[in-house]
Formats: sequence, C-alpha cells, structure tokens
Amino acid sequence: MGMDLRHESRFDTHGFTLVELLITLTVLGVLASVAMPLVEVTVKRTKEIELRRGLREIREGIDRFKTEYDKARQKAREAREIFKTRVSSERSGYPLTLEELVETKTLRRIPKDPMSTEGRWVNRSYSDSLDTTLTDRRDIYDVRSASTATAMDGSRYDSW
Repeated sequence: MGMDLRHESRFDTHGFTLVELLITLTVLGVLASVAMPLVEVTVKRTKEIELRRGLREIREGIDRFKTEYDKARQKAREAREIFKTRVSSERSGYPLTLEELVETKTLRRIPKDPMSTEGRWVNRSYSDSLDTTLTDRRDIYDVRSASTATAMDGSRYDSW
C-alpha cells in the first residue's frame, strides 16, 4: 500500500539553465567593461612612473658625469682615472653620448623611453637653445621623451 510520492522529472536538476548562464555572462560582460578603462589608466600611470624614473636616472647620471669630468679637468687627486683620459679643450664636460655614461660606470645601463616605440631618448646639447627641437649633437646636456602624446596631467611627454 505504500505509494511512492516522489515525482520523477525528465530534467536533471543538477545543471544550469540557459537563462542562468545568460545572466551570468551578462554580469561578467558588464564587470569586464567597467574594469577595462581602469586597466588602461593603470597601464598609462605605470608607464608615466617609469618615464619619470628613467628621466631622473639619466639626468642624475649626466650631472655625476659632469662633476667627475670637472674634477679631472681641475686635476683633482680624487678624480677617477677614466675621466682623466677624456679631458679635452673641445669638450663641454658633458657626455658625448648616453653610452659614455655606461662606459664610465656613471650609469649601469641606459633606461628605455617607455613612451616611444623605439625606446630612444631625444638628446639636447649644452649649446642648443632652450626653444629648439634640433640639436647640434656635440654633447648631451639633457634628455626628453620622443613621444608627443598627452600625459594624464595634460602636459606632453616631450616637455618633461
């Protein structure tokens, strides 16, 4: 007399329905579309930080090179030997190339410009005028980014 009250279903109740899958995919799509601009901003901010570090590192290296060169020019006892061989009346005291910073162990390596596609810096000579974009390439007094893109603060990278 025991009647089985269990109702057997044709459908398996352990899986997801099509509606549940569509809702899940929609929610994930919305979250991804919100996250993408945040990722882009984070990547740009990271590159800008890398650009500032690279510029600071090279500029400090140029300053250290000039200090060491001036010591060698004045024949100071603490002047490093590698600079004594580079003293010349035709030189300004600034490095002729960025690679010279590495050769003299003023810098360990030349950082890449993260904003330019080639990773190369634009150099400015000591004898160049401040408002020119051209250089006479006699030495390296300063560097800037080759990128003319706009930074997050509204300035252009090549003006940093």
